[in-house]
Formats: sequence, structure tokens, C-alpha cells
Amino acid sequence: MLSIAVGLFGAVASAEDADYEGVTPGAEEAQNLPPKAEEIPEDAQMLTWPGFMMLKDGKSCFFVQTSKKVDVASRKSEGKFELVLRNTQVHLKNTFLPLETQFFKTPVLRATVERKGQKDVVMTLELREDATPVIEQKKGKDGFNYVFVTFGG
Repeated sequence: MLSIAVGLFGAVASAEDADYEGVTPGAEEAQNLPPKAEEIPEDAQMLTWPGFMMLKDGKSCFFVQTSKKVDVASRKSEGKFELVLRNTQVHLKNTFLPLETQFFKTPVLRATVERKGQKDVVMTLELREDATPVIEQKKGKDGFNYVFVTFGG
């Protein structure tokens, strides 16, 4: 159960606001780690969790948790925005399941993760309207790295 999730943008949710039981950016060391965290090889560059959250200020935030800081690129085309994680592997098969967000107040209908080539992973955000996000990367208190893709409210 989530008590307070404090990430790059300050307090984002509380137990009264959401029932989010996945990874929580900004959570303390032992809270909400990705599944099978102990199986992540120490030297591996892994995407360990993709996530979504609505922020208290009305913005929507997609994020990826990675085992280390990643080289990130982005591409925007009509109807989609892509976040490219260079030289990154995927930790669990569940990572490839879509994040369905069409019922939230966000310009994104859904987000999917897929491999691109031998070394890259791409999170594709299918847009319902034209929008350009802000991308930021930050190390969390839990020791994992986070890349945030935030859309204005």
C-alpha cells in the first residue's frame, strides 16, 4: 500500500489519493521495489519497471525505472512520442504489457515497451492529442534510476 510517493516533483500521491502498488519513484529503500529485484545482475543495464501516475498538479507522468543511468533519446511523430533507452535490456516479460491510460486526464492513450534492434528498448506513448512532454532523469532514494516523461495538466 502506498503512503507517500515523493519523486522529482514533490508529493504525488497518498494512500487516500490512490491505490498504487507498483514501483513508487522516490520511495524509501525497501518500499515498492520492482519484482525480483534481487535477480538483477549488478552490472546490467536493465529497464526494471515502466509506470504511470497522475500528479496532484494535474500533470500526467510516465516513467521507467532502470538499474543504472541510461542514455536516452526521444522521437516525436504524428500520433506518438517515443522514449528510446539505449543499450538497455528488459528485466521481466511483464514489462511488455501496455499501460492503458485512456480513462485518465492525459494526452496519452496507452504506453507500450518493445525492443528495437539488439540493444535498445523503446517506450512508445500513443497520443490522443498533440503534446510535447518534459523529460528528466534522476536517481531515486531506492538506488534505482528514473526517467520521467511528464505532460502538462
